Amino acid sequence: MDLATITMEPDEAKARLAEYEKSLKTDRNAEDEAIAQGYRAAARGLPVVQLSKCMDRAGWFDNGLPRLAVVRADAKECWVRTSGVSEARWGVTFSDQEWDRGHALVGAHAVRTTQLAPTMWTNRRSMGHCIVPLVPPRYRPRRPRLSRCHVLWEVEKWDPTPPVDPALLRHIRGDLWAVLATWDLTELERAVLSAR
Repeated sequence: MDLATITMEPDEAKARLAEYEKSLKTDRNAEDEAIAQGYRAAARGLPVVQLSKCMDRAGWFDNGLPRLAVVRADAKECWVRTSGVSEARWGVTFSDQEWDRGHALVGAHAVRTTQLAPTMWTNRRSMGHCIVPLVPPRYRPRRPRLSRCHVLWEVEKWDPTPPVDPALLRHIRGDLWAVLATWDLTELERAVLSAR
């Protein structure tokens, strides 16, 4: 999977983080806090991604479903719903439940994003379902922290086909996510997942 990452040298990120932390002491605002959180991740050497850009870059299947999926790391299944928001924008909701009615961008059970509309499918709705890749023990945070992480992967088909190369993400704020780890699932792991 080719992620569109925002990378910078950790030393540069630390210097810019210090500037924003100083500013936050006197003038707190949501944008400065989001930028500071992004710099904190970059200072730790973590790549940062903009989910909407990753989704736009990956593209769409002919049936109007996205080629990428993202859901909580402790989920077993992922449901996706897409619908046209406008002529140029497309709403995508990923959820670990079949029917999630929340409205947050990143909620307890769902991740929502707005994408550039696929030209072949602008005024239709689509739904899909697939299994979620497991996080290997070497990358898996302990149980309470695992529910605060998400897995992003390239979907081969919206069916029970196990994915190949997922990434573990932590939401920073808005559309920004820190990439904690990437890995390839082995044939054995994929075989076990296909039995779900």
